[in-house]
Amino acid sequence: MNQTLSRLAFVGRAFANNCGRRNAFAQIWPKFSSSSAFPSHVNNENHNAHSVMVKDPGYHATVVNPDASALNWPTAITAQQYHSLISQDFSAKTADDVHKAFTAISSYAAGKDYLLTDTVYNGLRDRLIDVLPQMTDQQLLSIFTLIPLWDTKEAKDPVYYRLWSEFDRQCIERHRRWTLNKLLLFMDHWYLMRLSRLSNFVWMGVRKLARKPSRLTPKQLVQMMFYANTSRKFLPTLPMYDIEQEICSYYNDFNIKELGIVSLGFFKTQTPIRNQELVKNLYNSVIKEIANINSVELAAFLKLFRYCSKHQNADNMYRLMDALIDKVDEVQLVCCVHMALLGTNLLIKHEDLLKKISQRIVDEISLARIKDLERVTLALTMLNFNPQTTPCIFKMIVKELQSDTRNVEFEKHTRCYIYTLSYLAVNNFYPEDCISKALKIETLHKCYGKRLSRFNIPRDIVSLNNGVLTECPDYSGSLLPDTLKESCNEHLAWHIPTSTTMAKLTANDKNFIKLYEELLSLFKNESYLHVCYPLPHHPKPDILFCIDTNGKPVPIPETMKNRIAFNDFKKPLELGKWFAVMTLVRNSVLYYSNEYNGLTLCKIRQLKKLGYEPILFTVKELGTDNNFETLVAEKFKSHGLTFN
Repeated sequence: MNQTLSRLAFVGRAFANNCGRRNAFAQIWPKFSSSSAFPSHVNNENHNAHSVMVKDPGYHATVVNPDASALNWPTAITAQQYHSLISQDFSAKTADDVHKAFTAISSYAAGKDYLLTDTVYNGLRDRLIDVLPQMTDQQLLSIFTLIPLWDTKEAKDPVYYRLWSEFDRQCIERHRRWTLNKLLLFMDHWYLMRLSRLSNFVWMGVRKLARKPSRLTPKQLVQMMFYANTSRKFLPTLPMYDIEQEICSYYNDFNIKELGIVSLGFFKTQTPIRNQELVKNLYNSVIKEIANINSVELAAFLKLFRYCSKHQNADNMYRLMDALIDKVDEVQLVCCVHMALLGTNLLIKHEDLLKKISQRIVDEISLARIKDLERVTLALTMLNFNPQTTPCIFKMIVKELQSDTRNVEFEKHTRCYIYTLSYLAVNNFYPEDCISKALKIETLHKCYGKRLSRFNIPRDIVSLNNGVLTECPDYSGSLLPDTLKESCNEHLAWHIPTSTTMAKLTANDKNFIKLYEELLSLFKNESYLHVCYPLPHHPKPDILFCIDTNGKPVPIPETMKNRIAFNDFKKPLELGKWFAVMTLVRNSVLYYSNEYNGLTLCKIRQLKKLGYEPILFTVKELGTDNNFETLVAEKFKSHGLTFN
C-alpha cells in the first residue's frame, strides 16, 4: 500500500520531459500562481516550510515532491487526440474512463494556462463529479495530482467550487478508514491545490491528528503543525497542553528547520505556547543555529517569540537580539521588520539592533512596503527610540508617504498609510499634506465604510485627528467632522474608575482610586479635583486641579466639571497653574529601564501643549502600601506644591 501511495504522490512529474519541455510541476507548484488564495509573502513562508519536508527523507511517504521526475508519465497526447477527447460525450462514461480521459487532457493542458472552468470541459467536469464516489482512493489521489497543472483561477468561482467541494466531501467520507500517513498525504495534496484554508477535510484532518498527539511520530507532529498553519485553524477544545508536551518530549528529534515549521503553526493559528520552558528551548536553539536559519525561517521564530514570550524569558530575548545584529545585513528586509518588532510586546529596547535595522531601512527605503514602514514606525514609537540615522528615518518615511510612487500602495493599503501617519504624530512628525489626504471623508469611507461612527473609527484615527488639533494650530486640511469627532471622543472616554458601584476593578483601577482618595484627603473637597479625559485619544483618565498664585487650590469651573471628554483642545481658563495627575500602568515604562514608552511621552508633551503640568505616578509608586501619604506629599513637593 505504501509503495502504491508513494507512486501516486509522484505521478505525472516526468511527462513534460517526454515532450521536450520543463517539468510542469516544477513550473507551477513551487511559486504558486496569482490565483492563489493566499498573499505572496504567506506563500513564501509555506513554500519554504514545505520544501524543508520535501528535502527530508523522513517525509517521503506523506509529502509530495513537486520536482521529482524519477517516474515516467504516459506520453503526452497530440492536439488531435486532445480535441477528439474533449468533444466526446462523457455522460455515460465509467469512473475508469473518466479518470483516463482527465489524465490525458490534463497532461495536454499543462503549461498552456487552460482554464479548468472553461465551458469546453463542462461534460468532463460534470461526469467527474458524478463518478468520484466510484473512484478508488488511488484514482482520487491522482486526480488531485493533476489539478495544479490547470489554471483554476479563483477557488470560489462557482464552477470550480462545485468540483473541489465534491473532492472535499469524498475525503471527509473516506478519511476515517485511512492510516495517519495516508491522511497526511491527502492533506498535502490539498495544500498543493492551494485549497488548504478552504477545505473542511483539512480542518477535520488537523483536528483528528491533534486530538491524540501522543500517537504521532515527530515527523507526523511537524506535518500536522504545517497543515494547521495552512488551514489557520486550531480549535480551543483541542488538547494544546498535550501537543506542547509532545513537542517537548520529541524536542531533540527536531532539527532547527522543523522547529521553524512548528513555530509557524503556533503563530498562524494564534495559539500561544504557554510552556515558557519550551519557549526558552526555542530561544537557545535559534541562537545556537542562527547561522543556518534563512530569512523566512527566522521571521517565523521572531513572530512566535513576540507572540508567546513572557517576562521570564526577557533575558533570552535580549540574548537573541545580541545575536541578530550580525544578521541584519544578511536577511530580507521584511525579516528586519520582524527583528524591530521583536521587543514590542515586552517593551524591550535593544538600541544597537534598532539602530542597525533603521539604517538599513533608510538605505533601502524604496524597496520597503508601506506595511514595513508602518511596522518599523510602530516599533520605534512604542520603544521611544530615535535611531539617529543618516538621514533621519522619520523624515525619510514622511518623504516616502509624500512620493507619487506610493500612490498605488496608498490606494491598496490605505489603512497602513493612515496608521503610519498616526505613529509619526506620536513622535511629533505631522506631514500636513499626507494627513489631509488620509482624513478626507472619501478616504475614511474607503477604509471603514459609508456609515462612519464611533464603533468603526479606530483609536489611531482619533489620535491622529486630535494630535493635529492639539499640536498644529495652523493646520487647514481635512479633519474628522465635529459630530463624529465628539462621538468618538466620548466613546473612548467611557472608563472613570472612581465609582464604587463597579462590579470588578482591575489592579490599575484600584491604584487610580487609591490615589484619588489620597488627593481628596489633601484637598478636602471634591470641587478642587476633576477626573476626566483632557486627551480622550489616550486610554487613561487624568485628575486635574488648579493652584492660584497664593498656592491655594481653585474650585474647578462647572463648565469644565460637566465634561468628561474634552473636544476643543484649548488651554484651560487662566485661574492659576493647572496640573494633570497621570497614573501609569506597567506598560508605560520600558523593561530594563525607567524610560517611558512613546505614547506616554506623547501624552506628557500634549498635556504641556495645552497648559497642564503633568505629575506622574508609576505602578511601583502606586503599589506602595507603607507611607503612601509621604510619597504623594514628596511628589507634589517636587512640583512646588505643599499642603498644610
